[in-house]
Amino acid sequence: MTLRTSPLDAVHRSLGAKMVPFGGWDMPLSYPTGTLAEHRACRSGAVAFDVSHLGTVRITGPDALDRLQSALTNDLNKVGPGRAQYTHLLDPDDASVVDDIIVWWVDDDTFDVMPNASNTSGVVGALGEGAVDVTAERAVIALQGPAARRLLHPIWPEAAAIGRFHVVRSEWDGIACTVAGTGYTGEDGLEVAVPAADAERLWAAVVEAGFEPAGLGARDTLR
Repeated sequence: MTLRTSPLDAVHRSLGAKMVPFGGWDMPLSYPTGTLAEHRACRSGAVAFDVSHLGTVRITGPDALDRLQSALTNDLNKVGPGRAQYTHLLDPDDASVVDDIIVWWVDDDTFDVMPNASNTSGVVGALGEGAVDVTAERAVIALQGPAARRLLHPIWPEAAAIGRFHVVRSEWDGIACTVAGTGYTGEDGLEVAVPAADAERLWAAVVEAGFEPAGLGARDTLR
C-alpha cells in the first residue's frame, strides 16, 4: 500500500525525523532529540506536532446541524457555533461506534469533523451524501505545552488568545486558517488547520518562535 504523506513531509525529513507508517500515512515518530526529550518539552515548554494524518470531513448547509445531531452521541447545541466538542459518531444502520471524533463548529452552517486517520473514509460513509473529505487540502499543526500561547502571541496574537475548545477563523501573514483550542496532550494549546500550500511557512514561523518539533511517539506518551 502506498502511504500518504503530509504537506510537511519534506520538512520532517530535512530535520532528520524517524518516519513510520501510521494509519496509512508516513509520519514522524520522533526527531533526533528523541521521544523522551520531546515529551518533556511539551510538559515544560511548547512543541509543534504535525497531525495532518487526522482527517477533516466537512459538512455544510442549513441542514448540517440536524444531520450531525442525528449521528452523534453528544449534543452540539450545548456548545454552539465557534466551539469544539468531543463526541462519538454512530453507524446509521446499527448504532455501533464508527469513531471517536472532535467536531469543530466553525460557523452557523459549517462543521469540520476530525476523525482518526484510519477511519476517515468510514466517517465519510457514515455521514453520507454531502460529507466532503477535505483532508488533502490542509495541514494540521498542533501547538501544545504550557508556553504555547506565550510563544505564539508575538507572531499571531489572535490565535494565542483563543479559549479552550473555542474555534475561530483567523489569518496569519495573509493566510486564512482555522484555529481551535484543542489538543490531546493534557497541556494547554491549539490546533491550526492551514492550507497545505502554506504549511511549511507556518511551521517555520512557529519553530523560529521557540516551538520544538515533536513526533507522534511523544504525542502518544503525553495522552
